[in-house]
Amino acid sequence: MKTIENIYRYHIWLVLLLMLPVSIRAQEIIPQEGIARKFLGHLVNKEVSEMMPMFSEDFLQQVPEGQITEIAQGLETQLGPFKHVSRVLHETDDNFHTVILVCRFGEMDWGMRITLDGDDKIAGFFLTMAPPESFTPPPAWIDSTAFVEIAMEIDCGDIKLPAMFTKPVAAENFPVVVLVHGSGAHDMDQTIGPNKIFRDIAQGLASKGVGVLRYEKRNFRHPHTFDMETITVWDEAGRDAVHAIHTAMQMPGVDPGQVFLLGHSLGGMIAPRIAAEVPELAGIISLAGTPRKLYEVIPGQLEYLMSLSEEASDAAAEQLAETREIVARLRDKMGRPDAVYTTSLLGMPPSYLEDMNRHDTGKIAAGLPQAILIVHGGRDYQVTMVDYNAWKNALQNHNNTTFKLYPEMDHLFVAGDEPSTPSSYFEENNVAKRVIEDVADWIRMQQ
Repeated sequence: MKTIENIYRYHIWLVLLLMLPVSIRAQEIIPQEGIARKFLGHLVNKEVSEMMPMFSEDFLQQVPEGQITEIAQGLETQLGPFKHVSRVLHETDDNFHTVILVCRFGEMDWGMRITLDGDDKIAGFFLTMAPPESFTPPPAWIDSTAFVEIAMEIDCGDIKLPAMFTKPVAAENFPVVVLVHGSGAHDMDQTIGPNKIFRDIAQGLASKGVGVLRYEKRNFRHPHTFDMETITVWDEAGRDAVHAIHTAMQMPGVDPGQVFLLGHSLGGMIAPRIAAEVPELAGIISLAGTPRKLYEVIPGQLEYLMSLSEEASDAAAEQLAETREIVARLRDKMGRPDAVYTTSLLGMPPSYLEDMNRHDTGKIAAGLPQAILIVHGGRDYQVTMVDYNAWKNALQNHNNTTFKLYPEMDHLFVAGDEPSTPSSYFEENNVAKRVIEDVADWIRMQQ
């Protein structure tokens, strides 16, 4: 649900101006690269006063100096000591240059995206997984002659999101699944490292006669459409999913009574809320989701990541203790309509945390008339067996819930024998065939 990348990303998630990328050669924009490297040096050295003149006015109107200080102070605490820049990539459009510095922190590579406006002022910066040298090809078992992929857009009212409709070629009145992303800014394939999770699921299901609609997440290209003071979980992942579902119901060849939602991680957590908003939805599939609050899973993730290090730093231990304290205060506010929210957690603003506490996902799911499929990987350290058992408890009286547990799968539903680690997400893999086939079989059972 939140890798280290996603936890850190929430510090700066709303101020990033990521535009349609067009690659250009490094030697053509050396001045921008120099600015980006200078900024990274100040950031690593916690030289906030040196960074402030480098930002655009628009950026500084949205992000206070205190938050920039928090980011700088927490960078190496969360990622490990900075070592070097190994690669530099560039993207540009008519208004912005983005310099991507592939950096080694600790024992892992990360991509620091630094976006410069036309005046060479920093309009946003963004930490993500290091861009891979290549991407994992689709699974070999997928029958590419069984479907066509149609580029389209989802009209969300204020913006249109690029989307892809994967349509079975030999089916009429076929079921369709709408895919809803996990935390962070994702493309329509939900690319994580070299792996394209949603592409695998879409093409795999379409090979089995199930149509799939996937789309770019709003904050991948339009983070400026969020209001930092009032942002909620629903704003991030729910509202656009509703638009996508209604779009899917109108697609040619689709059985409008057989439209399903498949949410991964955060998408799986919010799936019951979306289903409650769209009662005509046939069912929901939660992959690596949880009925717990997002903030409740973070301490366990931090503990696990600390356990992977031979010697955890004092700063990491302090961060864990502080996180536990904030989580305890947030839990105390549950069920209290008069509770006032003023605290942020790892960059998630008070409005976001309040939205979580105002909605009991497990209770909402228990009251749904739609069919529910809960899918969980036993090697998942981000969403654990605690969350799987929480689903079982919440849905014990629901009359149409199916549970699927795969002990060998991780958070991305990749099979393995070793404990899952963040570095494993950088290995080329595909979503397991067994999981996709089981989802397809479950959908057919609902017809």
